[in-house]
Amino acid sequence: MSAMAPRGPLPTRVYWVRRLLVLGVALAMVFGLAQLLGAGRGQEPERAQVIVGLPSQSSGTPQATPTAAPGHRKKGAKAKAGSPKPTPLAEPSGPCERSDIVATPDVVGTPYAGRPVRFRVALTTRSTPACTWTASATSMVVKVTSGDDRIWSSQDCPEAVPSKPVVVRQEVPAKVTVVWRGQRSDDTCSRQPAWAQPGWYHVEAAAFGGDPTDLQFKLELPVARTVTASPKPEKPQPEDTTLASTEPAPEASASVD
Repeated sequence: MSAMAPRGPLPTRVYWVRRLLVLGVALAMVFGLAQLLGAGRGQEPERAQVIVGLPSQSSGTPQATPTAAPGHRKKGAKAKAGSPKPTPLAEPSGPCERSDIVATPDVVGTPYAGRPVRFRVALTTRSTPACTWTASATSMVVKVTSGDDRIWSSQDCPEAVPSKPVVVRQEVPAKVTVVWRGQRSDDTCSRQPAWAQPGWYHVEAAAFGGDPTDLQFKLELPVARTVTASPKPEKPQPEDTTLASTEPAPEASASVD
């Protein structure tokens, strides 16, 4: 059995070094633990914020699609949203040929016998896209007939056709209004001829040198106005100012013979 060599007390400096080492280890452990706890607390709210901000995968709510600011819209999108531009009208290439003009009459409103009748004549071309023309009694004619009976003609009453320059187009008609007084016409367009009676008539219109077009219409019987006289207020009867006598009438006395 071997005997260990006896040891005496160590120097004081050794004990202080040991104490400092133990204290340093303890401080290092405390500092490390504090760092771990602080890092964990700082990451938890951030992690929670990320989790709350993300939509749930099981939710069916669609995400909103970001839209561009109004000031950054493209010009092409604005042009598509607007209404389509109208097709520009054809520009006249020169004067119209009379044979190329089509005059189509129509009746304005409901015509009545004994009253003026307005005809609206639509002017179009057969082949030329657009041309200039002057509508007047010397370039077009409008007449009213009933069978073979010639009732009225603008050749007798040229003032019925207004004189004005127009642009006649193939697609968009130019319109001229002709007024018939509702009477027959004579050579001087006087007011002596009789009025046209209610019934069916034809109105024809044509440019000189062109083909006429025809429209049948009916002159209606004018509706008589019913005038209802308003009742006159009755005059109040004058009160009887004669006071009735309150005394009894005297009795007749009988005479005795």
